[in-house]
Amino acid sequence: MEFRRQIQGDTVVGVFRQLQRRRTPLRIHVLGRGYERLTIATGVESRKGQRFLLVDLPMQFETELPDCQGLRVQLEFADQERIPHSCRTVIHGPKGDNLWLAMPDSLERIQRRMHFRVEPPQGTRILIPCPQQEIEVPVLNLSLGGGLIISPKRGERRSLDLAPGTTLRHLRLLSTMEEEKLEVNIRTAEVVRAEEVPESSRVQFALQFLRMEKADEQMLDRFIYYSQRRLLKKRSLLLGA
Repeated sequence: MEFRRQIQGDTVVGVFRQLQRRRTPLRIHVLGRGYERLTIATGVESRKGQRFLLVDLPMQFETELPDCQGLRVQLEFADQERIPHSCRTVIHGPKGDNLWLAMPDSLERIQRRMHFRVEPPQGTRILIPCPQQEIEVPVLNLSLGGGLIISPKRGERRSLDLAPGTTLRHLRLLSTMEEEKLEVNIRTAEVVRAEEVPESSRVQFALQFLRMEKADEQMLDRFIYYSQRRLLKKRSLLLGA
């Protein structure tokens, strides 16, 4: 079950000012264009009686979306309590290092977990138990609900036999967080999609995590949030934070 609450009026502006101070990661999704990036709020401005939300201009945004003015976008973020929020607005246009968005009229606060997908640190992998061996596969992206993995070499799909619908048990997610080793146990997962990557003769598999212990789920939640902030630091957005 989920509980939705609308936040309106000046409270919306206050929320975004707070996100700016805390340098909270925002996910921007340009509707109908398949464009998603992480960014942060950089300010609130008023022009001719209209308020605007400023966010850091993602790299190569103007190249990928040269006709961006007027496009509808969805913003998603999680507050300090990890409660998801979302809203929709329109792009006013890029200016300098910022992307100007019309200030949303309202925010929707959703009392449930939102499965943000993030790119984990290099070297993150999942160990899959197989007969007579344990196969190690790289992780391309990750969320609380699942992950995207890729076969490490040609022919791995056959040896893993990961057809859509395959149930996997007792997986181990391995990585590092704050320079310490991380291990998350995934009791049950299911392969929901398999796609060939022609240029590399490898296969990508989308996994849905079906069952985890509460402690492992909480650890994965912290790791995803850490990965979000790490990605932004890599882009020099959070230096000195």
